[in-house]
Amino acid sequence: MLQGFSNLTLIRVNKTIEDVLDDYPVHPYHAAFSMPELRQKLIAHIISQIFPRHGSETVQESSDFAQVWQCSRLQAQLRMDMLVRGSILHMLRENATWLSQQLPNL
Repeated sequence: MLQGFSNLTLIRVNKTIEDVLDDYPVHPYHAAFSMPELRQKLIAHIISQIFPRHGSETVQESSDFAQVWQCSRLQAQLRMDMLVRGSILHMLRENATWLSQQLPNL
């Protein structure tokens, strides 16, 4: 699903995920999102929020990205941070049963 996105988009999403995770405890947040399966789901969820009308189609970096984030650099970063934080919580809730089996003491 992520093949059509430019490296720039993926780099930005991954960097924001790492920055946001720094605010959270290692267990369970870092442990959960260090798992490749859950990390990929998180990235896919974030990108689906950035490009909601494209669904599962691959999307090339385009003016859509600029339109969604058209605002000041600070506003764009705050929006991305909020999106990542919400997506982290969503992924934890959505995968709680699976995670409880994968991570001890969750």
